[in-house]
Amino acid sequence: MGYRMRASSVAERNASSLGATLQTIGAVSVCGLGAGSAAFAQTATPDSSGAAEHPKSASSSQASQLVVTGVHPLLGDKIPLSVQDTPQSVNLVPQQLLQEQSVSRLEDALKNVPGVTLNAGEGAARGDTINIRGFSAFNDFFLDGVRDAATYVRDPFNLETIEVLKGPSATLFGRGSTGGAVNQVSKAPTLSPIDTITADVGTNDEYRGVVDINQPIGANAAFRLNAMGESSQVADRDDVKNRHWGVAPELTLGVGEPTTATLAYFHLSENDRPDTGVPFVNGAPAPVNRSNFYGLTSDHAISDVDIGTLRIKHNFGANLSLASTTRYANYAFNYQFDAPNFGSVADGGQGPPTAGEPLSNILVGRDSPSSSGVQTNLTQQLDLTARFQTGFLRHTLVTGIELARQTNDLRSDNNPFNSNNDWIAETPLLDPNPNQVRPYESATKTQYTTADSEGAYVTDTVNIGRYVDLIAGVRLDRFAASYRQTTTATGAVLPLSHTDVVPSPRVALVFKPASWQSIYASYGVSFDPSAEALTLTTATANLGPVKATAYEVGSKSNLLGGALLVTGAIFHTEVDNAQINDPENPTETLLQGNETVQGFELGATGHITSKLQIAAGYTYLDGVTSGSMGKTAPVIAYNHALIPNLARNAVNLWTEYHVTDRWEVGLGGNYLDRRVGNIVAPGVLAAEAPSYVVWNAMTSYRVNDRLKLQLNVINLFNALYYDSIYYTSTSENHVIPGAGRTVKFTVRASF
Repeated sequence: MGYRMRASSVAERNASSLGATLQTIGAVSVCGLGAGSAAFAQTATPDSSGAAEHPKSASSSQASQLVVTGVHPLLGDKIPLSVQDTPQSVNLVPQQLLQEQSVSRLEDALKNVPGVTLNAGEGAARGDTINIRGFSAFNDFFLDGVRDAATYVRDPFNLETIEVLKGPSATLFGRGSTGGAVNQVSKAPTLSPIDTITADVGTNDEYRGVVDINQPIGANAAFRLNAMGESSQVADRDDVKNRHWGVAPELTLGVGEPTTATLAYFHLSENDRPDTGVPFVNGAPAPVNRSNFYGLTSDHAISDVDIGTLRIKHNFGANLSLASTTRYANYAFNYQFDAPNFGSVADGGQGPPTAGEPLSNILVGRDSPSSSGVQTNLTQQLDLTARFQTGFLRHTLVTGIELARQTNDLRSDNNPFNSNNDWIAETPLLDPNPNQVRPYESATKTQYTTADSEGAYVTDTVNIGRYVDLIAGVRLDRFAASYRQTTTATGAVLPLSHTDVVPSPRVALVFKPASWQSIYASYGVSFDPSAEALTLTTATANLGPVKATAYEVGSKSNLLGGALLVTGAIFHTEVDNAQINDPENPTETLLQGNETVQGFELGATGHITSKLQIAAGYTYLDGVTSGSMGKTAPVIAYNHALIPNLARNAVNLWTEYHVTDRWEVGLGGNYLDRRVGNIVAPGVLAAEAPSYVVWNAMTSYRVNDRLKLQLNVINLFNALYYDSIYYTSTSENHVIPGAGRTVKFTVRASF
């Protein structure tokens, strides 16, 4: 079938007067193909009315450009360049690839993007926490161009595509995005009817259903509804439970008219028993059964996400448009979990294992940094795009403002483990008991943060003849946070505040020696304010923002008549005065000094033959940090230590072969190099998660135009590997095992 994206309302909205604009957007929307390991796509051919062809009738034998839309894709809206000419590494993961791989979690989708690693987070229940090119991107998730920084597990049931932009991009996003950013593009209503039901059954006790219904309303409006329900476990981690459901209705008015209005709502509920992983023993994941569960059956990770969006766009003609996006998001969460922790002898525990100690003698305690609360995001964006000419120079000017208010109302429960490691009787490492009773613990403190931000940006893309593009932009951001912590027992109040005003420039040059090739060089910066995680401490309230500078040069070439895109990039990123803030323990702040990550990225995406497709990527990262760690003696000094959870080498591969017009097979895998869990002084061995290779396979058969059957085998050879790392000390640490072999059967029916 190929990775054909469903043509949607951008083409339909703007009609013939915006033909030139649509061609640009269509080209830019596949720029994820220009950075390694996203996906390959099929042609979506516009008809005479400007609407794109329905996917069922699109050709499956070509790889070409297409229109990718949603409420607000960044690619095309704010980067007005074609795939070849975008001066930045970008990966695109489309809906079709998610379906072919039977992906139901955003973090799993991002395994198609080299340079991404997963963090476990405090208690392993902190939602999606990833690194991009070695730098934390926990706060760098966006939904249709608007910040979506919150603690929940994202499900792609309503996504058209996932855009991953590598490197600092503060001119696009404002704060954050040191290593990159992830933008989720929602499915949009179209003028072509869609009625699809997808049902999954898996050996991980998975039962999942997804409904996608799109209904035109008259000649210029459409309504789309996506809904999902799931009950599942994790193969070989039977005590981990997932219960999810979501619904996403969306209405678009004025399709094909100068003025278009889109009203969207998204709800996602999750009630999981989180995976707290296995502890490190003597610098490596404990050599225990993959099924060992060190949490408790009473643990839960509950979240309710509600997001409402209103987007209005008016085209004044082919060369001028104005868009307004208003978003209110409410994220409620309640996390109760008990993570493995050895504690210390002084606090009534056994303490970290000693070298050579028999595994049968080791006991594990339960650390319980549980919390609950509500986070809200209110955002208003106004974007203006203008195209004009000065002499022989053609300009695309994109400018805008963003106003936002975020609040975080957090309740932290008492964690007796800090003073009594045996508050829940310690359990044997080799035979943990997850059915122990957890005593009730009340709140010890509440924290309330309000963060107001204002940003204004302008970017000019100048075409200097047919061979050279110059891109220059700057953004100015003001981020002001007010924090108030109240201790429950005493009523003591700690008020803190901090304001940052930071400019962020970006410059890039693209040289196009031939129609099939481009060579680029870019420079960009980013910053992370002290209250980036919506918390402040006495240690961070007076600290300035952490700043990053990045340089990248690369090349993009369309080969085999445009069927295969081959890319390469070399990059260098530097961060000054890097810090780690723990949202659960705001008194703990580590200043890591300077971080440097440099490396290169290679990719090949598209058709090798009319029947064989490939999406492959490789990233090499050389990342080190230097500075000191610890607020009290003894302070650890380190120089050129490895950055935690950075994989020096990473490879992703996915191939599909069309045996017949109806039958196709797929095979792919991921390789991730070893990763250290902690920063150590020279000569000291670090804790490590070992390297791994995981293979996945797929076969599908299209019974007819309306029915498709699919079989996926995930972790084909049942490899034991470790996905996510959390490490603060030899006592407090854990690593999350990947799922064992999982077989999924999918039925996808269209009506």
